[in-house]
Amino acid sequence: MNATADRALASAATQAEPILRVQDVGLVYGSSTVALDGANLDVPKGQLTALLGPSGCGKTTLLKIIAGLIEPTAGAVYVNGKPVEGPGPDRALVFQDFALLPWATVLDNVAFGLRARGVPRKEREETARHYINEVGLSGFEDKHPHELSGGMRQRAGLARALAVESDILMMDEPFSAVDEQMRRKLQEDLLDLLKIEKKTVIFVTHSIEEAVYLADQVAILTRRPGRVTKVIRPDLDRSGDVDVIRRLPQYVELVDEIWASLKHYVE
Repeated sequence: MNATADRALASAATQAEPILRVQDVGLVYGSSTVALDGANLDVPKGQLTALLGPSGCGKTTLLKIIAGLIEPTAGAVYVNGKPVEGPGPDRALVFQDFALLPWATVLDNVAFGLRARGVPRKEREETARHYINEVGLSGFEDKHPHELSGGMRQRAGLARALAVESDILMMDEPFSAVDEQMRRKLQEDLLDLLKIEKKTVIFVTHSIEEAVYLADQVAILTRRPGRVTKVIRPDLDRSGDVDVIRRLPQYVELVDEIWASLKHYVE
């Protein structure tokens, strides 16, 4: 293992106190399909954790367990020390396919979660407008999803998740449906947004480069049955130009190191 990866792994021991803990989580479908087996992960508060692994390793399944949408057959997930027993206001999910209501405007889509919680109309619209502005969609409040580009629809989905003001934001391959140029722009926008919002983010991706660029820590899952085999902390200085960052020796070495960990899982 090279020196950069050694430092990244060693720094994991000094990470922030976890807001979320995945403890010995397993999931069996039917009578014999083992999706997850003994998955363990600590998610530090206020940081972005990327879940990375081969197709079918259980990344999205683990995210749904964390969200409370699936009950594990073994182990448990804890948020602030309390077991997850279903969906809750402390967690919000951004879907890969945007999941916007096609008949609703951007404003109504972003305010949807607040409406479901019984927030008065004036308050929820003020909150929705605030987050619409934060994601760069001001002026599109009255548009419908079919009138937006893919990148704009994903921004609306992100604004909706932010509007409910949950502590933990879960993102399931949120940028996979847009082209590479928009994907990079959304990555930069997300990092800028998190400087303001200070959210804890769990981010599922298939892209090694995306994981290294965005994440404070990258959790690598094995092929099914999935378990977390390694946690790497990139510790990149992201204050400079993004194109310079992607050419840093540290960035390139970490991408290569993670690929070396994953390539034997690729069939």
